[in-house]
This record gives sequence, C-alpha cells and structure tokens, in this order.
Amino acid sequence: MLKIITYQRWQSSYNYQYLVILFFVSTFSSVCVLLKSYCYNVKAILRHFILSLFLITCHIHYASALSATTTQVIHGSAPYLTFDGGVTKGNIQALLGIRLSDGREYVPKNGESNFYPNAKAVDNYYTIELPSNADSFDGIQTLVPIPKMDNYSVIELSKIIGGNNLLDDDGDSYGNITGTLDAFLYDRNSDYLTRIVKSHSTDKLDLCSLYVLTLSIDDAQLSTQYGIPKARDFDHVSQTYYLKAKNGVRTCYASPPARYGGGEGPNWVRGLGFLVVNSHIPEENFPTTGSNGLSFHLGLGGVTPEQVIDANGTTVSAVSGSNSATLLLSTENSELKITLKGPSKASDKKKFSPSLFKLYADSNHSQLLYSFKIERWYLANPDDSGDGSYDEAQIFCDSLGSRYRIPSVGDYTNANSSDWHWGVPGQGNYNLRQVSYKSGERWIGGLFNEWGDFTDEPDRGNDWLDGEYWAADKFGVDASGGVRLNNAPYAYAITACVTP
Repeated sequence: MLKIITYQRWQSSYNYQYLVILFFVSTFSSVCVLLKSYCYNVKAILRHFILSLFLITCHIHYASALSATTTQVIHGSAPYLTFDGGVTKGNIQALLGIRLSDGREYVPKNGESNFYPNAKAVDNYYTIELPSNADSFDGIQTLVPIPKMDNYSVIELSKIIGGNNLLDDDGDSYGNITGTLDAFLYDRNSDYLTRIVKSHSTDKLDLCSLYVLTLSIDDAQLSTQYGIPKARDFDHVSQTYYLKAKNGVRTCYASPPARYGGGEGPNWVRGLGFLVVNSHIPEENFPTTGSNGLSFHLGLGGVTPEQVIDANGTTVSAVSGSNSATLLLSTENSELKITLKGPSKASDKKKFSPSLFKLYADSNHSQLLYSFKIERWYLANPDDSGDGSYDEAQIFCDSLGSRYRIPSVGDYTNANSSDWHWGVPGQGNYNLRQVSYKSGERWIGGLFNEWGDFTDEPDRGNDWLDGEYWAADKFGVDASGGVRLNNAPYAYAITACVTP
C-alpha cells in the first residue's frame, strides 16, 4: 500500500524525494520476503522510518518552495538621478555646468538642476564673456575642483553624486554611480592648458586668447543591489564653452590680407597675422609700408570694433606727416578693418611723407589701442600689362615726381638669392613674414614680406597685379619674395614705384 502511494506521488510530481522513498520501501519489502521470521519487527521499523522520511521530504519541499518565493527578483524600473529629492527625474547633463565669479551659471540644454539653480541653459559651443574681475583661471568653476585635487581635470562621479541623488521607484537600495567627469581647457591655438591650470590657477587670463573649456562624462552607470533592471547606463555626453577674458583692452594681432605663405618670422602666426607685442612702439608694428587701397584687420580684446570706430571716427588722419595718407575704419567678421587711402596714379597730389597713426579705445583718447608708422609709400601702375622694360619702368617712376623711384630688392622683400645678399641673414629666396626694419641706412624688407602675396587677395586694392615687379639694378621680385636677376636684353616685368 505504501509503495503504491509513494509511486503515485512520484508520478504526479517527479520529485526525486518520492523516488528515494520508493526505493527504500521496495528494498525493505524484498528483504521481508526473505526474512519472514523477522518480518513483523522489520515492518514496524520500516513504518517509523518511512514516516520520518516522508515528513523530512515534505519539510524540504516546503522550505524549497519558500526559498524560491522569497528570492524572486523584483521586475520594475531602472534607477535614476534626481536633484530635487525625487520630485523630478534629472539628466546627467546637469553635471556639465559652469559658474563664474560674478555668480552667473551656465548649463547645457536639458541640464537644469539644483546643482546650478540659477543657470542659463545654452547650446553647445556657447561663447561666454567673462566678468571683468575674472582675470585668472580659478574664477572659472566647475564640479572638477581647481586646484584642490591632485588629479585635476578628472573626478569620479561618486564624489559628486550622493545617495540622495540616486533613486529607484521599486525601493531598491544601495544605489551607486560609476564613471568620471573630465575637464579639458585649451587656448585658441589648441594648446592644452589643463596641466598648467593645476599648478598655476591664479595665472592671469590672456585678454587676446579665446579659451575652450570642454566638460565630458564617460562610462557612467547608475546601479542598485537588486531588481531588474538594476542598472542604467549613460551615453557619452559633453559640453564645450568658449570663454573670452575682459580684463582691460588690447590689440591682439594685425592681419594682412595674405595670412599664409612665406616663412614664420618673429611674432608671425600663420593664419592669424602679426602678434602685437607693444602697441606703444609704432616702429615695431605692422605695417611700415603702404599703398592706396590696401586693407588689414586688427583683432581686439576687451573692446569691440564698433566702440573703436565711435572713439576714432570712420576716417583717421595721421598725427605726424603731411596728412598725405588717411585710414578708413569699418567692421568685418568681428574685426576692425583698416583701409589705407593715399596717393595713387590717378591722384593729383602724389607727395607722401612718413606718417604716424594712433588708434584709441576711448573717446577721450587717453587709452592708446594701437599705433604704427608708414615709412614708405608704394604706387603701382594699374595700366601696366606686365610687358614693360626696365627703362620704361624708370621713365614712369621719374614722371611721378615727389622722389618716387624704382624700388630696390630690399623695398620688396627680406629674401636672399645667389645675386642678392641684403636680406635677413640666413633667409632663403622667399619672404620671411616679419615687420621690416633698418640696418644702418638700409631697409631689411619691404612690401611683400609684410603684406605677403596679396596680389590675388580681395583686400589688395585695384592697382596691384599678380606677377613679377621690376626692382632696381634690373632685378625682378615676385609677391612671394622670390628674387632673380632680370637683365636679359628683352626682359620685362610690372612697374611699381616707392617714396622716399
């Protein structure tokens, strides 16, 4: 009877415990057949044994069922960030904010939170003008401390996000966040400044530099101990801010129309122009050479081109000289555009005297912004087709009067060649982009090393052509500064003249 019950229970559940009981019952029953004399006693023992085994099996089955019930994983929602005690779900972009010394705050779009309660949400690559008193790096604050952490430029998110910022609607506890927040700071030349800031956080900001601050979050994951899902992964996010200093006013660079070409001389930055070292020394500033219609640009810091025009007017006269040349001021691409106006072939008066110009940042003219002195004035012949002889060039320059002459090689370029050795020592047969200077009574450099190969640029004026120009002693010089002796019987070139 007991075998039948046990067998039926095993067939209904296929639980291995009933199979074990069936085995023992069958075994003991077989033994009883062999040992009839002891059968009564064995059956009694067997009843007690099977009863105990049955109770143990039931207990195991109950405990197993109970365990399976209590360890069932909770299916619900993933953990999330909150910055207001759980009222709303927050975005991880909230960690990419910036705070300035005047209290202004900026965060990415969709990054509003109590971390930066008064923040303005801005687009990526937003330009921020720093407050005038923010003249050092430590006036720019992010969640990456400056300079308190030895590994400045990176901080673990777990050091920013606390337990009150991690929630799960299913009640899963023991929340944790992993990942890093990184800060990268560059200047306008893409030089990496982050390590410098770590040890020089009080260094002054360069008024002429545009700083690029990028905050990024990588490998971020929010997790809890239990639940499905028990983790939330975040994609890489970043925000870039452009930062402009405003601690004074300054002229940063002077850009001729040809910002490329030639060798890189002192203070020349390819693609930008001549860096301004001292606005108060006009002899060291671009340009020292000029021609009617040529234009260049000034990059300014702490003052706008419109403010400069308001302070100086649209037309600026020389502060010394014969007023034979003037400046026309305008704005172009956020820069101050300066166009030279002076004697040309069509002018009734062609006389020129070296002229000093000064530009001011204020209407009282108490704050000098830039100064330069044009020492030599060039007059081109726009009607020249480029097939004139050296003698014809000589005749044209003499006809202008006012001490006009055929320029020497040194009035055009600071290059050297096999036949010309009066350029910058060691310079090859091409322009070295450098402001011209005097060595004794001789000029080292002139129009082309300062203005570059401008003959195909829109700011060249209408008088200059692209080609080779006559230089004194039957040399030829092209706008790239290349020099060659051009004394063949039927040689030809374009004519231009210079004074004094």
